[in-house]
This record gives sequence, structure tokens and C-alpha cells, in this order.
Amino acid sequence: MITNEAKVLNQTIKDSAEYKQYLLAMQDVKANQELYQAMNTFRRRNYELQSYNDGVNRYQEIHNLALEYEKVLRNPLVNEFLVAEQVLSRKLEQVYDTIVEDLEFDYSYME
Repeated sequence: MITNEAKVLNQTIKDSAEYKQYLLAMQDVKANQELYQAMNTFRRRNYELQSYNDGVNRYQEIHNLALEYEKVLRNPLVNEFLVAEQVLSRKLEQVYDTIVEDLEFDYSYME
């Protein structure tokens, strides 16, 4: 039963305006492979910087990365994709939060 409902949810997400916009924006950026590769290098490096969990504030490093990739980030296709990705990610986060709301899990073993 849960698996079937998950399949319905998956299709609902695929049919959503947010997902369709994300796919269109990705297709537009991919049309220029050089731009797509540069954008992905930025995304990868940004993700790595934001994923460090050593208590150090990475603001300056992330700022410097944005300056380094300013030309790429100012490209309207890249900007449209990054916005669409962020909108979709936030929507998926809301969906996940709704799914797990009020479910009890024992995470004490991780402490």
C-alpha cells in the first residue's frame, strides 16, 4: 500500500509545475555543454564547501567561489536553472517533512 502511494506521489511530483520548470531549465543549460560543465563545477564546489561540518564558517570561501564563477552565475540560463532547482528542492523538502511529521524514530544510537 505505501509503495503504491509512493508511486502516485512520484507521478504527482513529475506532473508538478516546479518539476517541469526544472527539467526545461536543465534542458536549456545542457544545450551549451561548456556552460553546463562550468555550472556543474560551481555547484559541486559550492556543495562541498557547504557540506564541511568542522565548525568553520565558510562564508568567505563561498563568497570567493561566487566571485570566481560570476560570469557563469550571471548567465540567464544558469540563473533560471538554479532558481528552478532551489524551488523544486524546497518543495521536495516540504513533502518529506510532511511525510515524516509525527512519526517516531529512535535516533539515540547516533549520539
